[in-house]
Amino acid sequence: MSILYEDEDTFVISHKKYIDSVYKDIGYQIQPDLFNIQVPYKLPKKQTTANSTSSKGFGVLHDEVRFLEEKYAKLKEKSVLNMFCNESKGQSNGEAIKFLKSLHIHKSWLQNTVKNAFGANMAPAMVKTIDGENFLFPKNTKFYSKDISEIHEHLNTKYNLVLLDPPWWNKFIRRKRKVTGDGYQMLYNSDIKNIPIENILAENGIVVVWCTNSTQHFECLTKDIFPKWQVTYRGKWFWLKVAANGVPVCQFSEPPRKQPFEKIIFGFKKPPEQFPSKIIVSVPSIMDSHKPPLLEVLKPYLPENAECLEIFARYLLPAWTSYGNEVLKLQHEYIYEKKSII
Repeated sequence: MSILYEDEDTFVISHKKYIDSVYKDIGYQIQPDLFNIQVPYKLPKKQTTANSTSSKGFGVLHDEVRFLEEKYAKLKEKSVLNMFCNESKGQSNGEAIKFLKSLHIHKSWLQNTVKNAFGANMAPAMVKTIDGENFLFPKNTKFYSKDISEIHEHLNTKYNLVLLDPPWWNKFIRRKRKVTGDGYQMLYNSDIKNIPIENILAENGIVVVWCTNSTQHFECLTKDIFPKWQVTYRGKWFWLKVAANGVPVCQFSEPPRKQPFEKIIFGFKKPPEQFPSKIIVSVPSIMDSHKPPLLEVLKPYLPENAECLEIFARYLLPAWTSYGNEVLKLQHEYIYEKKSII
């Protein structure tokens, strides 16, 4: 189980413990240094210096910051976040950064994205060799390592849940790609809108979208993209990222400064009358765009044996279908370690 604590509006989860449970029977666990975030990140001074005019035009985000600050304070009062302190082993993130750098110089992991492929594993979890590289596969999983422009050619199932983590257009990533050649391929809002979600969503379906803190992205998603997908916006959850010492990975700041949280936006085919906001708290991975799995926290909103699909996926989940250009990226054996099976 990945849920460590739960109350009416909060989940505290462990991404690492969930992944370890998926591959326990074949003796693998994810490299612990991926989640070895011991202390808050060090941000450039310009991101931590208050600016009295910076919050203009960010009223909603300002309210979200205050809301999460209050929720975090209550969690501290309850000592809920002390459970992370059991994993606290140092005063820096050096080991996590070191492992991340090793990924970027590991040729097979960096280059082997297994493009233009389809696969499934209906058996228990296993390790399989593809093009001379080992990959881990959870039980009862399907994947399409395909470009998003081809999705209409490959998927004909009606899904109860469609989860997306779109590569939203971002100026920082654009500059990073231009200078270093690194960073992911981004999509314009119109490209995301054109994904035919309306054709693959069941009558009682839910669309869940990871969204940046950009007001423009949120407005476009809820007022333009969701209507095209034939779903109704009904609410948002928040992912609050904390270090192992229980402190947010960066301080809450006046918008548009960097925040220690991301938003999860919900659209319903048949919207409920009420859908309260919830907070998911976890220690994040050192890797960009390595989101925590949401399957356990979403179970109450899904039918039994639900058909679930993740688009822009970077790893596989049991009983899910995963679709994306880098769908096997985080299945590579290099980011796991072999343990003795007891």
